[in-house]
Amino acid sequence: MILHDSRIEYHKPVLVDQVLNALNVSGSLSIVDATAGDGGHVKAFLQNMPQDGIVVTIDRDKDAIQRAKQRLQDFQDKCRFVCANYSEIDRVLYDLEIPQVDGVLGDLGVSRLQISNPEKGFMYMTDGPLSMKMTLDSGPDASDVVNNYSQEEIADIIYKFGEERDSRKIARAIVKSREQKKIKTTGDLVAVVKKVVSGKYEIKTLARVFQALRIYVNNELEHLTRFLPNAVAALKPGGRLAVISYHSLEDRIVKNFIREQANPCICPKDLPVCVCGKKPVLRAVGKLIVPEKNEIADNSSARSARMRVAEKI
Repeated sequence: MILHDSRIEYHKPVLVDQVLNALNVSGSLSIVDATAGDGGHVKAFLQNMPQDGIVVTIDRDKDAIQRAKQRLQDFQDKCRFVCANYSEIDRVLYDLEIPQVDGVLGDLGVSRLQISNPEKGFMYMTDGPLSMKMTLDSGPDASDVVNNYSQEEIADIIYKFGEERDSRKIARAIVKSREQKKIKTTGDLVAVVKKVVSGKYEIKTLARVFQALRIYVNNELEHLTRFLPNAVAALKPGGRLAVISYHSLEDRIVKNFIREQANPCICPKDLPVCVCGKKPVLRAVGKLIVPEKNEIADNSSARSARMRVAEKI
């Protein structure tokens, strides 16, 4: 039995009312929160769904799953908790013997409790081991990247995943610094970046460098690319997919996917009729959804949130 601990300050979910509306939660019997974190959106689903509704609660972080179980202990019979990567939604539903669902949410943000843990090395504001891995699976962590990758590889990662214009200067500084001493902690990396960029650009540059390493280490964009078609396959006809992204790289992938699934025809534009036979799978629902000013004031995590919604045809 999981005991309630009132001392835990759970991560506050973003765009809750907009998500409830987008997924038609009040009329849904089955929803997947594919990136559940501490279960904030899940709790809102369960409070607004029909009495016999269920929520499949997925997160790749086992600690997040445990927090969600604790937070949702009053709804245990209506939840299915699974520790898995959200890109594996198809396997998760197969194992649970759930053929299709009414709605799927993918909130691509990182839980505040997870990202603020110094031991996981996500933050440039606090010193800790330079890891940035969401899970303990195989593959390089951030320390491996900055200490072992070539200058060109590091520059490419920082530019591609952080959209940082000084990526080459920063990579050069990293390589020069590691020749003297291994870069072991977040503080070590911060000190190197500050040698290159200072003043009013310092904080934004640090955020972009850390974002780039986190995205690369956790294969975040690859998992998103795999998740989207699997999520659509998991939906019943008329079911809805909502994806909340937090930077342009994610949002661009989501926007292009919905556009391609809504307009899949590959025929030359000068053909009077479609002959390729590709039929639309999705239709976009509404426009890009962003938080209101009052939500941003109340929850800084919502500041960069952007949600796109699509319905399965």
